[in-house]
Amino acid sequence: MAHAERHRLQLGLAPLANVAELLETQGVHTAQLNLPEDISGLTLIEPSVGVFVVANGRHGMSRQRFSYAHECAHVLLDRERRGVISRVADRDSMLEVRANAFAANFLMPEEGVWQFITALGKGSPSRRHAEVFGDSVEAIGNQGVVRVLSRAEPKSQDIQLYDVAHLAQHFGVSRLAALYRIHNLRFITEAELEHLTAQESAGKGRQVAALLGLPEPDHEAGRNEFPHRFLSLGLEAIRQGAITRAKLQELARMVDRSPEALARVLCDMGLDESAKEGDVLMPEA
Repeated sequence: MAHAERHRLQLGLAPLANVAELLETQGVHTAQLNLPEDISGLTLIEPSVGVFVVANGRHGMSRQRFSYAHECAHVLLDRERRGVISRVADRDSMLEVRANAFAANFLMPEEGVWQFITALGKGSPSRRHAEVFGDSVEAIGNQGVVRVLSRAEPKSQDIQLYDVAHLAQHFGVSRLAALYRIHNLRFITEAELEHLTAQESAGKGRQVAALLGLPEPDHEAGRNEFPHRFLSLGLEAIRQGAITRAKLQELARMVDRSPEALARVLCDMGLDESAKEGDVLMPEA
């Protein structure tokens, strides 16, 4: 499903620049809200309103990207439900396992990961067999085929934490997510996964990324992505008479916008007449 969705959206093998904006282009409203730590996100599906996806604003940018992709799976595969809450406690349920698998494949497509790893000169088997056509005397007795065996230098194919840091930066995911992805794609063994995960848990991944000059995700910039979409919806709602000025002011305060700034925008855009205090919250049925 992840492969099919990337194909439908013509994403190729490239990393996704902004998952939230991608969802918005498909008519899915997104938001970042401060949720309990054990909730990564949620999906609400209301036929009369549409689809609404939330990522936990308390989490880092990489985790939020994964959460948006995770919720995208619920949007695509669980439309019969009116809502899904993604809790850490439920991560072993088939619903959540499927959504996590989708997110990993959607953010890090197999062929894209393979190309990235092989570009590092790694990921190939230590021994490679090939059959090459030849016209030498030795080949004549074997119908012109020469069998070739090549061997890589010992340990030259071993993936290191700095490779994982590069991979994570490239696809915009956490180093831990990248580790499990390459393990599932059989680039590393179970023992190597445990070793690299222990290094990451000890803080060595962050040290390696800093040494390589790989920028940490800009959490503040990520948090600032949501208000402009949120307030745009609010301004459109008041233009259509769906909410009152008081309601819009309440929404603006939720994203730290002052009533004075809001009033100036309403006036400049000619929306002040649409924002009368007496307007109903929602149109009558």
